[in-house]
Amino acid sequence: MSTPPEAAAAAVHTLKTPEGDTAVLSYAPLDPAAIERSVRSSSDGAVVSFVGYTRDHFQGRTVTHLTYEAYIPLALKTLASVLSEARALAPPPPAPFAAAHPGCAHPSHTSPSSDERIDVSRIHVAHLVGPSPPLTPSIVVCVASAHRREAFWACEWVLEQVKARVQVWKREWYAPREGEDEREGEVFVGRDGDGPEGRGGRAHEGRRRSVVGGARENARWKENFPPQPRQGAVEAAARETGKGDDGTA
Repeated sequence: MSTPPEAAAAAVHTLKTPEGDTAVLSYAPLDPAAIERSVRSSSDGAVVSFVGYTRDHFQGRTVTHLTYEAYIPLALKTLASVLSEARALAPPPPAPFAAAHPGCAHPSHTSPSSDERIDVSRIHVAHLVGPSPPLTPSIVVCVASAHRREAFWACEWVLEQVKARVQVWKREWYAPREGEDEREGEVFVGRDGDGPEGRGGRAHEGRRRSVVGGARENARWKENFPPQPRQGAVEAAARETGKGDDGTA
């Protein structure tokens, strides 16, 4: 039996910003193609979309099922802050593997000044809430811009901010490991991207302890936007090594 239109609308919580960006928390299935269409315009030369899917394994464990839970009012407020901050980003640095096009004097190909802002037209971020079986789109981030570099940069930045800050948590069930009783399958509750072994899907492959902050992390995790240590952690690390902020003993 199909879901009544009014019930489907009630399952989708949408926030529109004054700049025309969109944040969605949805109990209804996400439609990545429709979301991408919603940000496109004839003035944009690039639309970068990220679609995150639930997979059937995480940190070496078999995932049997997963659900997302959210504190909707606060999560929408945080998403609004993320969208606002994305528009205040400085232009991205030049891509290390791409040269500027001849005749294209765009600021992203040079060192940005301190007062420049990234050039994006529209941003749409949507996160699923509720059951999310494998192969289900669970998060979609789409960014439209006149230039591809800005679109790529803003899309990844928004994605990492959503995972780190927005009040959405996952409840993930794992199948029992070999030799375990069938009733001993583990359940993990935490932020998306976290698991029993720490931060990141590769955390079980060999972790290192961060010099600053003391938190376990994988050396390959998010090179563009690494987690920023809290100031207190920086000061504690300096005391442990007997050095000041300037590196002197």
